[in-house]
Amino acid sequence: MRYLDTRGLADRPRTFTEAVLDGIAPGGGLYVPEHLPKFSAASLDELAELPYSARAERVLASFEPDLAPDVLHAACVGAYGTQFDDPEIGPVRDLGGGKHVLELWHGPTLAFKDMALQLMPRLFSASIDVAAAASGGPARSYLILVATSGDTGAAALEGFAEREHTRIVVLFPDAGVSMLQERQMTTRQGRNVNVFRVLGDFDACQTTVKRVFEDSAFAAELAAGRRLSLSSANSINWGRLVPQVAYYLSACADLRSRGALADGQLVDVCVPTGNFGNVLAAWYARQMGAPIGRLISASNSNNVLADFLATGTYDIASRSLVKTPSPSMDILVSSNLERLLFDLSGDAERVRAWMGELRASGRFVVDAATLAQLRDVFLGGWVDNATCLRTIAEVQRERGYLLDPHTAVAWKVADDLASDRPVLIVSTAHWSKFAADVTRALTGQDPDAPMPTGDEELGLLGRIIELAPGASIPPQLEAVLGQQVRFRTRIEPTPEVLEESLRGWLAAG
Repeated sequence: MRYLDTRGLADRPRTFTEAVLDGIAPGGGLYVPEHLPKFSAASLDELAELPYSARAERVLASFEPDLAPDVLHAACVGAYGTQFDDPEIGPVRDLGGGKHVLELWHGPTLAFKDMALQLMPRLFSASIDVAAAASGGPARSYLILVATSGDTGAAALEGFAEREHTRIVVLFPDAGVSMLQERQMTTRQGRNVNVFRVLGDFDACQTTVKRVFEDSAFAAELAAGRRLSLSSANSINWGRLVPQVAYYLSACADLRSRGALADGQLVDVCVPTGNFGNVLAAWYARQMGAPIGRLISASNSNNVLADFLATGTYDIASRSLVKTPSPSMDILVSSNLERLLFDLSGDAERVRAWMGELRASGRFVVDAATLAQLRDVFLGGWVDNATCLRTIAEVQRERGYLLDPHTAVAWKVADDLASDRPVLIVSTAHWSKFAADVTRALTGQDPDAPMPTGDEELGLLGRIIELAPGASIPPQLEAVLGQQVRFRTRIEPTPEVLEESLRGWLAAG
């Protein structure tokens, strides 16, 4: 199977391994498969009989990657093993009343990003080997640039640390992540890793990284001086996105096998999302045959996606980023929306024009036909900060289940947009990563109420355990708490500053 450029600027379609190594297409476009494989109800039922690693392997194999079967098998087995604290890897919990929660936070960094970033680095290494074999020369090395709104950075560092032929740099927004998210990144061990705090928000991080990717002179400098190529581990990279498709097919297989979904019955899926990658993976799973009805995009106060799905106008020019209890969704430029627009319109020129308008003016408007297709499947909703925290308290009190703030957003939006179908609520992070806001929620405080910051925030974990019987601090987090901070560099959000910082780090060895 080949991969197309959403903006139509690539000189030719790419193979799977080429798309993984490139990360982003020439001119800023994203790679998408030329067609989607199909899964029947019978093939979904077969998935339910397999361990998760085999489920993921079967889904990835259906995209016909240019990898030897034994290589793909080894990557999936290695990715989904004992580093997860639940043998189901991505278990589905039945919370009653037609509500099911897909828990995607059982990996080493306690966030759904582990579901992809335990596998993607293995696919990346295999792709390096394929490229080297094709060229007949030595393996090329790669500099991985990652912008994070909280969880991607820690998961990418975990996945790429000490991996041959790769170096990785993560950019996170100043005062834009929780203390525990920050600590997971800044204490990370590994000779090939680095972390920069960016004096701006996530959109500034993401834009800076994209501008560096677009700088052909810097790419040539890296290639000539250090035999390094640039790539990404964000969900703009197809190798990051396709493992996410697997967990939606897996979840639907589980629901069918348990009798929660009868033949012909559909489940709505509600996803807390900022960069649109997680809900886009559910779209791909739906197109491949998963019994999914509506896709509900749940936003916090940065509700640009909810507005877009309602109106067809994507407008960031008239709004500013709002800090919320769900920092991984504090995003205004939702990169993966481009893939969906290409899928719906089938028109790279039109997508290129929309993305050009967004960059130039901060807004674009889709045509009526594309908006109608969006509305056939997608709904958008959002909740404010106070409602998010109130939802955490209500669900804990009524169901004895402790949500993190991102999952709370999805829970409330799912309630607001409920249909007569069962709903799968996607839980993207463990509550322990957001101690201050979960404490505010359980004690009924205002979202802006003063709370301990810095290291003192970590002390709130014990208070939460007192307030939520049955809750416990996971060992993945306890392992981080005793580590010393390694990375303290702060940079301005400009491509020039980032490039100079990268030169300094690379020169230091």
